[in-house]
Amino acid sequence: MAKVIQTDTEPRIIGLSYSLLRVIAIGVVSGFLYWLLTSLIRNYVHTLSTAGDIATILVATLGVIVMVRLRLAQPLIIAVVSAATLWGLADWTDGLSASEIVIWSMLLYVLAYALYSWVARYTKPMPVLATILIIVVIARIASVL
Repeated sequence: MAKVIQTDTEPRIIGLSYSLLRVIAIGVVSGFLYWLLTSLIRNYVHTLSTAGDIATILVATLGVIVMVRLRLAQPLIIAVVSAATLWGLADWTDGLSASEIVIWSMLLYVLAYALYSWVARYTKPMPVLATILIIVVIARIASVL
């Protein structure tokens, strides 16, 4: 008979796949892409808020694809939670010049992706989800103020 050996006690290393520079690059591109998609979609829908929400969903989808290709830890959590945190970004930046909107979008996407990818490195899902939930609630409350 064959013996089954379980290796649940060995630590899983995710740190090798975590690169802050990759995450920053994804955030910069996502922020620029968000602005670009919002501007393009705005030509076809009546409200800026709807265009921004559609762009947020598209950017989150593309973010998941890119992070999967780059083998970052838990890309779905990072993209979805970043989208939830930055939901309504078009309304926040309404009235700014185009260059200011691009800069703020890129900065906020970089900060969101960096924060959530850093938190998502931990391997146990319950502490990760609890921490992310607390951060999202605080961020959404702060965005209303």
